Amino acid sequence: MKIRLPVMIQDQTVAEGKGTELAEMVTVEESFFLDGPVSERVAVLDFDESGRLAPLLRFKPASSATKMGFYVGAGNRSVDIHSSAFIQASVMGSVLRTMQMFEEKDTLGRKVKWAFDGPQLLIVPRAGEWENAFYERDSHSLQLFSFKSQRKEYEHLGADRPVIHTCLSHDVISHETAHAILDGIAPDLYHALLPQSLALHEAIADLTALIMAFRSKDLRKTVLDQTDGLIDESTAFSSIAEEFGVGRQRLGPLRPLRSLLNDRKMKNRTKRRISPHELSEVLSGALYTVMVRMHESRKRRYGKGSKSLFSVSGKALWDAAQHFKRMILRALDYLPPGEVSFADYGRAILAADAASHPNSGVERDWIAEEFVRREIVDDVRHLQLDPTLESAVAGLNDALKEIDLSTLVSSDWAAYDFANKNRDLLQIPAGRPFEVRPRLEVTKTSWYGKKDERPHSECLFKVSWEIDEDNPALRGLPSKRLITVGTTLVIDRATGAVRALLTSDANPELEKERNAMITHLAEEGRLAIGSAAIGPDGNPLRSVVQAEQSGDLLRIQNSARMLHIEGLDLEEEANHA
Repeated sequence: MKIRLPVMIQDQTVAEGKGTELAEMVTVEESFFLDGPVSERVAVLDFDESGRLAPLLRFKPASSATKMGFYVGAGNRSVDIHSSAFIQASVMGSVLRTMQMFEEKDTLGRKVKWAFDGPQLLIVPRAGEWENAFYERDSHSLQLFSFKSQRKEYEHLGADRPVIHTCLSHDVISHETAHAILDGIAPDLYHALLPQSLALHEAIADLTALIMAFRSKDLRKTVLDQTDGLIDESTAFSSIAEEFGVGRQRLGPLRPLRSLLNDRKMKNRTKRRISPHELSEVLSGALYTVMVRMHESRKRRYGKGSKSLFSVSGKALWDAAQHFKRMILRALDYLPPGEVSFADYGRAILAADAASHPNSGVERDWIAEEFVRREIVDDVRHLQLDPTLESAVAGLNDALKEIDLSTLVSSDWAAYDFANKNRDLLQIPAGRPFEVRPRLEVTKTSWYGKKDERPHSECLFKVSWEIDEDNPALRGLPSKRLITVGTTLVIDRATGAVRALLTSDANPELEKERNAMITHLAEEGRLAIGSAAIGPDGNPLRSVVQAEQSGDLLRIQNSARMLHIEGLDLEEEANHA
């Protein structure tokens, strides 16, 4: 069932300052819609200023096959954006639109699934007063808060200072929806100790907001008109959550929450390398730089013979953005299970793009170059298939000839038997217990030429195991910790051959980064073991990272909750419980 909903294009003050419309109408699709608004996979729970549940939006089904159903009172792009009806419809539209982008045939090629046990992601658009917005697995929800601007120029207004509503920021909603989607694709990241794993969550969320901004026709036209067809300077594209970022700053220049237009590198991060938010800018900045090169390259290609390159800038931007989307999001399927590094993600990008664009490798070269320049890897060879794995690929190709792929996908016993017989080829350590993850068969579109698009099916086979590492010598901390790692085997469904083999990064520097993170958490009082992580109400505390202890082994839990509540203390937690 398809319906039309209004959604915000950009933050209100940003849109007004840059001359764009506040909202636009989008078409979204689910198997059903109900009063609420509620759909098969999304439900909005809107509370008014008094804390009571706001009136439900009534859904009116389509009256004929040629019309779409709609929510009564939701309005259109010119409606009052502060009305309860608009807020409810807009947040649902923004979430569903982001989900649909991931689900397109040239991206994941399937419906997204949540990491929690439940059918619907709950959206709370007016969750309270707080400088925050976050996805939380435990509550199955996106929590979107409001706060009064901290800018000094509004100080004299006191209680009448302007209010920043995160539910009216398309960037924020797309960002938080991406966290929920990524949690369903790679759920181990939610428990990761490695700062790079948590930073990957942030980078993907920011890049999702970027892609969704590219998909707004009004915003594309406005930005390109104002920049003479360029995206290599600070714009509504490269700035993430501008209104949110500005509202949090009391003094200084007007800065967004984060900027994709940066030159940040890994090795000069020192202590800040344990901050996932700051670390994410290294990765997102690297990929935005590649996006700029993709746009410029297509402008030159489409502009041959034209007096004005600007006349083709819009076409070039759409085409580059579509390839960019496929490149960075299809890679998520190729990630090995467990903790992953930026280098792991880089290898996944190159492998996934080689499958989706086998005859076009220049963009992959640019990514490899940028990863080296940003000091993510020392050499482009570190993003390529390890020569020692070439024999493993050959061995797995031989092993796959002896098994029916449909049986491998459907039978847990067959999958475990295959992994056990080929544990050396899959890099599973001798004598180590392992887990075979649910197999996935998916069909995605691949490009072999300008007008040569073909559906291509692949099987994703993932196996994980745990390794133990020494913890730093800190009071109350067990001597060792368990870390999940693994291998992803991608099999071409048509040929039965290995398309990609990716095993967790074994760089010893990553252990040092985990040591730095766990030391930081322990010293800041942010690490709680066992019952110490449970509040008086019986629910897990948001202000700490949970950990489980068995003997002298520690296992981290729910660390990704800290992405948006790093500064929360116990008193604040009580206020927002």
